[in-house]
Amino acid sequence: MADTKTAVRDAVVGTAPFLAITVIWLLVMTVLYALFLVTKPADITYDAWVHALVFVPPLVGFAGHALRLALRPGDA
Repeated sequence: MADTKTAVRDAVVGTAPFLAITVIWLLVMTVLYALFLVTKPADITYDAWVHALVFVPPLVGFAGHALRLALRPGDA
């Protein structure tokens, strides 16, 4: 039973930083997109690719970070 508790605790401790980074990333992206929409001139209509460019560069960095965390060797 103690081994199960230890395994669960280690899993939660290992996952917490990734979840925190995910939440922070979502908040930052929401704020950036809101600023993008608020500052857009009223007479301008952007195509979908322009909206995508707001998200793609940070998404690439986030995906790279997630991949690095997933591929890192265990701490054991």
